[in-house]
Amino acid sequence: MYQKLACIFIGALLSLSHHATAKVRGEAIVTTVTSEILSESRELLIHLPNNYSSYKDTTYPVLYLLDGQRNFAHTVGTLDLLNQSGMAQEMIVVGITNTVRSRDFTPTYDESYNEWGISGGADNFLDFLEKELKPYVTSNYRTNNYAILAGHSLSALFTVYTLHERPDMFQAYFAFSPSLWWHEEVIFPEAKEFFKSDSDLNKYLYVNMGSEGGKMLSSFEHYSELLNSSTRKGFTFDTELDTSESHNTTALAGMSLALQKHLNSLRPSGTVIQKGLPAIEQYYKDLSEKYAFHAKPEYKAVNHAGYTALNKQDFESAIAIFKKNVASFPNKSDAYDSLADGYEAKGDLAMALKMRKRALAMSYEENVENGAYKTRLNNLEKKIGEGVKK
Repeated sequence: MYQKLACIFIGALLSLSHHATAKVRGEAIVTTVTSEILSESRELLIHLPNNYSSYKDTTYPVLYLLDGQRNFAHTVGTLDLLNQSGMAQEMIVVGITNTVRSRDFTPTYDESYNEWGISGGADNFLDFLEKELKPYVTSNYRTNNYAILAGHSLSALFTVYTLHERPDMFQAYFAFSPSLWWHEEVIFPEAKEFFKSDSDLNKYLYVNMGSEGGKMLSSFEHYSELLNSSTRKGFTFDTELDTSESHNTTALAGMSLALQKHLNSLRPSGTVIQKGLPAIEQYYKDLSEKYAFHAKPEYKAVNHAGYTALNKQDFESAIAIFKKNVASFPNKSDAYDSLADGYEAKGDLAMALKMRKRALAMSYEENVENGAYKTRLNNLEKKIGEGVKK
């Protein structure tokens, strides 16, 4: 019996120890800003990336999330999951809570909507975003001048309206089930002129729709036609019609797709990656100029270039490329693991072992899954041991 109790006690200690070392990824902050333009205070839900405190010199894009209280949790979770797989950028998320939703997100006053609340305050809310909120975020957090605006339903209407009215405020726009039907499709005349323009429009837009039907669907189809007819240079967009999703879930499902497609719109092509590191670096210089922000070469693009060289058995080039990623992302465990692959392929098992151990140690600091790192380290140690026996 005593042995059984001892086992239970030890198991409890191990359980407590395990939970004590577990860490939530990233950091969430709740704060309040006072707006002179809106004549009210507004709560903000802010999430900082997992590596924000580690990369002191790194700046980040900002995702400004409308309907913040409703969409903050699922957006942060989706973004972090995609971050861990290299399928989305690390970003600062700023969720903006609502006070009078119908007022802030509608571009015109519609008397027939009065039973649901006042309307027509979109321009005033735009002033708040441009003159107060964005400067506040920029002054308090490490931002890189790349900003995304995301909204759902009425706030997606506002997102599209913002693209037409003040396109330079954001580089990318996510609009989930936008209420483009508002006030008898009042935004469409301006939208037509906007997309007819021959000036450059270096922006990205994602728009989706679910199983809503009716005016929601017809206005979405109308807007999709405008997008498909646009010839504005530099403008990229994606539209999704997924009738398996309802109006209430298009923001949830669409956020994952928007984040992935957005990153794909910024990534170099396979042809560029095949040309190696100089071509990748030039690509990101051009991207910086196009979107008016400092575009740092993405980890995954450089990593792919390293493995391209490795597959050609150009070990020295591969190792040099992997070292570049280690220098750019010194707290990223996968960077050391890839460098270990380069050394192991070259036959430098001592350096490979050093990098495998470094990758595993860094994984605990980075707070990522590390089972694969443990397995690769064990396999390398066995390989070295077998070589010693021979």
